[in-house]
Amino acid sequence: MENALLVGLSAQIALRRNMDIIANNLANVSTTGFKREAPMFEELLAEIQADSGSMRDVSFVRDWGILRDMTSGPLLQTGSAFDVAVEGDGMLVVRTDRGDRYTRDGHMKLNAQGQIVTADGSPVVGDGGPISVPPNTTDIKIAQDGTITAGAEIVGRFRLVAFPPGALHKEGKNLYSADIPPEPPKNARVLQGMIERSNVEPVVEMTQMIEVMRAYQHSTETLNATDELMRKALQKLGDVKV
Repeated sequence: MENALLVGLSAQIALRRNMDIIANNLANVSTTGFKREAPMFEELLAEIQADSGSMRDVSFVRDWGILRDMTSGPLLQTGSAFDVAVEGDGMLVVRTDRGDRYTRDGHMKLNAQGQIVTADGSPVVGDGGPISVPPNTTDIKIAQDGTITAGAEIVGRFRLVAFPPGALHKEGKNLYSADIPPEPPKNARVLQGMIERSNVEPVVEMTQMIEVMRAYQHSTETLNATDELMRKALQKLGDVKV
């Protein structure tokens, strides 16, 4: 019976982890460029002594990692000159205190120095470093290859990079890092005046949340039933007269 309790506990830990990830997906439905995440679990076999005293393999659940869905989200037209959506497999490069980071969040603006920056103020990197726009420039055009022109002057070009699946590590603020060098994207293009919305589908997430809640409830009922059996067994042993 103790093994049943341990197995049930491992299942509840996995379900709790699943619920946390679903809740995070729902919280980021409106986050620009957010990518949906899903938990990855695996079976863990452990040799444990059974009630009879013999050894047997018991199957537990182990949290293996997170699978991130990097498919493109729907595009939203904003009309802002500095908003861009990256269509395809490309990512924008952002300069931070920790080094270059990568994002699909193209909601950008100009800072006081005339640099194109993200919403939190990190410079967006072009082929030659951070991109600066001449002061008092109003006619900003961004071509599909990422080239930025201010009037008739080319001021820079967004640096677009790509990574193989699973190479990116989430760091917060919609930024990712990688342990390997980036690659040139194969089919990326930049769309001005648009942003990529989150690829989270709220109806799907809510449905999965209900399924997880039901599974957790069923697991709790099973654990309670097992605990009740153990309690009654101990009571009967205590009632035995020698």
